[in-house]
Amino acid sequence: MRTKFVTAICLAMIVFGIPIPGMSQQLNRDLFQPSTLVSSEISRRQLQKIYLTSTKQRTFHCGCVFDRLKQVFPNLCNGKPVFEKDKPQRLIWASLMPPNVFARSLKCWNKTLCTRPGGEKIKGTQCCSEISPKFKTRESDMHNIFPMIEEPPTPVVTKEFSGMWEYRYCEKEGMLRKEIRGNASRAYLYMSFQYKIPLDENLENSLRMWHFEDPPDEWEEKRNDLIEVIQGNRNPFIDQPVLVERVADF
Repeated sequence: MRTKFVTAICLAMIVFGIPIPGMSQQLNRDLFQPSTLVSSEISRRQLQKIYLTSTKQRTFHCGCVFDRLKQVFPNLCNGKPVFEKDKPQRLIWASLMPPNVFARSLKCWNKTLCTRPGGEKIKGTQCCSEISPKFKTRESDMHNIFPMIEEPPTPVVTKEFSGMWEYRYCEKEGMLRKEIRGNASRAYLYMSFQYKIPLDENLENSLRMWHFEDPPDEWEEKRNDLIEVIQGNRNPFIDQPVLVERVADF
């Protein structure tokens, strides 16, 4: 009788993604359904509708208010703004995991040059965006796209997260706000697992820590629901945060 009871408990734990002490588990990839979108333009347009209709009109990094005309107001940010009279900035919908990160594992990234039909030579992410269906799928994945302030003409190059230059409008510069660290980690870990993108060990450790320190909130869960309606898949790390423990190495 006891054996049957223990077996039933273990099965229930497996179904709900709860780790069993002493039992090695591996995350089932079937939980991660593919996205149906291959157009980044459509993804960004749909995300803007989601944010506007949900009245969540704030940028990801500093929580600066934006309007329907894609104007961002640096004097209306979370915390104390650095430039209280700075002119409105332009909103963009950007990939949190930068394109140069999720493109590195693709053949197009390693090409010296790509040639357009007219003979023009291009390379890097521009090449991938034109010739690689896999890149287009990754670039269009709404789970990795967030509202940010457009970078200045001379971009601030970051290795890990897009849009970090926006922190000049935050109370504290150069570090992800505590309120969004979990959101960022789950988007990043989703991209890593979904598209088999290896992560640096130090970054992975930070993401794991942020994931558990800042669990999903109501808006993150609602955003997950609304994205599923459009692109047909979810971020399981939002639905079941414990699943992160079942990935030995991202």
